[in-house]
Amino acid sequence: MPSPKVDAQSLIDRAVIHDVQCRYFQGIDRGSVEQVRGCFTDDVKCWYDGKPSTDGLAACMDNFWAFKYQQSGEWKITTHFMGNLTFSAMDRDSAETETNAIAFLVLKTGEPKAEVTAMRSLRYLDRWRRTGDGWLICERQHTLDWSSVVPTAFATQTAKRINSRPSKTSW
Repeated sequence: MPSPKVDAQSLIDRAVIHDVQCRYFQGIDRGSVEQVRGCFTDDVKCWYDGKPSTDGLAACMDNFWAFKYQQSGEWKITTHFMGNLTFSAMDRDSAETETNAIAFLVLKTGEPKAEVTAMRSLRYLDRWRRTGDGWLICERQHTLDWSSVVPTAFATQTAKRINSRPSKTSW
């Protein structure tokens, strides 16, 4: 693969795409539908785990298991850790990336106070478009490469997760 063009604008664009991807994972873990919606174009096309594609932002958002399972209480809390983010193509207004991630999902088992943690290796094959709102995902292929389950020793609930720092005056 040839070396990508490196100039100030391409470095800025790469940083912006990285930040959008981070906001996506943060939005999933916070249960913030609006934050996740803000990472996609209105005409996004998504494929999740080999299922048929969904066309459009509303259909894509309806397919997010995380929000459904968080709301139902089946998933107590999630943590997505973003690993490698590589660019396979990039020009002035479009880009293609592959992002590896590990997801930790604390699941209720049905037994009182019993929980397990599902660990999943995920890959996101994305196409990006520069829009009036900045860089957004216009196509996403989500793959599950492996998964395992272990007992959970401790987990807080998403609603009790601390999402901001205390003010400097309280330090």
